[in-house]
Amino acid sequence: MLMNTLSASASGGFADYIKNVDWTEVVTVVVAGVGIVLAVLIVLILVFNIFGKLVSGMEKRAKARSAKNARNQEPKPVSAVPAAPAKRPAGRIGAAPAPTVETGVTPETVAAVTAAITAFEGSDRFVICSVKRKDVGGRNPWARAAINENTKSF
Repeated sequence: MLMNTLSASASGGFADYIKNVDWTEVVTVVVAGVGIVLAVLIVLILVFNIFGKLVSGMEKRAKARSAKNARNQEPKPVSAVPAAPAKRPAGRIGAAPAPTVETGVTPETVAAVTAAITAFEGSDRFVICSVKRKDVGGRNPWARAAINENTKSF
């Protein structure tokens, strides 16, 4: 075919080249290429469907196993007389200890962390024991978030 191209370009141009093309070979190559691409895509679709069914089956078995374990646990005996509810004291029992703060952390930062946790929890019934800077391990937090997002399980 390369010889046909060289001779066509040297002798008379594109019209002569088109006359000398073996169209059955061109159609065969095109059909084979499209067929191979479609076959590989179908195989990939099947492989991913099989993997999806395997993972779903394993998740269902794990849930069934945990439910079975929960059912098999010994139930606590029920007493005939219900226990009296515990009385809560009117106020707080004692003041919470001051949190341990790492040097370099300002009181404003501690207040901001406390406010954020209060907003997240929806209540103030917690105790902050310490405030420390987190070691980021030399990696950009956005890069770590991207790695966590792209490597989490299905």
